Amino acid sequence: MRISEMLFAIANWLENPDNEAILLAEYDENCLSVVAETCLQAAQVLKLGAQEVDLMEPAQPSSITPTTIDSLAEIARALDESGNPELMKSASAIDELLLTIAAPPQWAARFKEGEEKKIDTLKQKYEDTKKSLDEQNKVADTNEALDKSPYMKEYRMMEHPLSTRTCPDHAGAQMARVGDSMWQCDLDKKVYNYQTGYTDEKGNKVPGGDVSAQTPDSYPTPQNQFDNRETRLNGFDVFKS
Repeated sequence: MRISEMLFAIANWLENPDNEAILLAEYDENCLSVVAETCLQAAQVLKLGAQEVDLMEPAQPSSITPTTIDSLAEIARALDESGNPELMKSASAIDELLLTIAAPPQWAARFKEGEEKKIDTLKQKYEDTKKSLDEQNKVADTNEALDKSPYMKEYRMMEHPLSTRTCPDHAGAQMARVGDSMWQCDLDKKVYNYQTGYTDEKGNKVPGGDVSAQTPDSYPTPQNQFDNRETRLNGFDVFKS
């Protein structure tokens, strides 16, 4: 074990809230505060020292050598030739590890970074092209004009008549009923459906509606408070007599 790794391990132990020093100091809040602060300060000092020592220590020789790689390759080949599905899966895992080891350091991270840069470059090209076309075609000015145009206004319920016998597009023009909630203008023969909605000559979209619910179908009958079971079953014979 390297000295820097040992110092990092000690620092991690000091930062752990379940270490023995902090557990013993829980009987008093002031003592606990001092112990916790001291442990954190000591951990920071140890981490700084571990980083410096790590630069001074010689690198440990790697246990991965051509001989060990060849041995793993032979094991993977034997597992693959066994015919056992589970052993064949293990052989595939060993092959992937060998490919990873054989690759240069940071190869996977650099490859991923390069792919992301390619995607960002393609996105930038498409975005620049779209912006250029939008500027040439003055899309922003067109959208602003459309938003301000009264022809693009969409009405909400009760902002427009739910039913009328004169044409919405031709003032005073009479309309003929051609179906349920459907009326036809006498001038241009256009059919308006008040229940499903319609679009007028200006392009305004009028949503559908129904006026049937505006007038209740039943009215209160205060005399019902004098009813009993006999009068209800006999059809109000008491009031008829």
